[in-house]
Amino acid sequence: MRLVSLAILVGALALGGCSSTRTYNWAAERAAGYKIGPGDVVRISVWKHDEMSQQVTVRPDGAISLPLIGDIMAEGKNVDEVAADIGKRVTKYFADQPPITVQVAEVRSYKIYVVGEVQRGGEFTPNHQVTVVQGLALAGGFTRLAAPDEIVIVRRDARGERRIPFSYGAVVKDNQLQQNLMLQTGDTVIVP
Repeated sequence: MRLVSLAILVGALALGGCSSTRTYNWAAERAAGYKIGPGDVVRISVWKHDEMSQQVTVRPDGAISLPLIGDIMAEGKNVDEVAADIGKRVTKYFADQPPITVQVAEVRSYKIYVVGEVQRGGEFTPNHQVTVVQGLALAGGFTRLAAPDEIVIVRRDARGERRIPFSYGAVVKDNQLQQNLMLQTGDTVIVP
């Protein structure tokens, strides 16, 4: 009786592990977008105020400096959040509320890590965001000992640290493209 109960429990846990890949909320991960980091070059355009429009590099402390308004924290924010911060500060200098556009002109802070059963694991610094499948390609693909359907992406951000399941077979064979997330700066792809 105990052996049967143990077998049922192990089976339920195994099924739960498989179903967690299917029930993960990948849409919440996709919503994050690119986050600015130290070293990135940011282009700021303030309509009809050329004196405020500049291209600046994000300092190692994560801030940028602009005339009149001083330092603004950019690290960990997307371009819309930085534009909103600038917009709040320029209101005391201009009677109108000028439209503000922020663009990432050069990506320099983007680093991802691919470790485990891959041909060339380590740190990668592409000049643009890559998906999980592209990150695996940068690492040269799997070794013959890899378990490609049990990959985990470790992500740390404002939402905390979490483990995101990834099944290579589900993406490639079953067309579950929602799993093929854009990797964020600092993500670690672990291939068991």
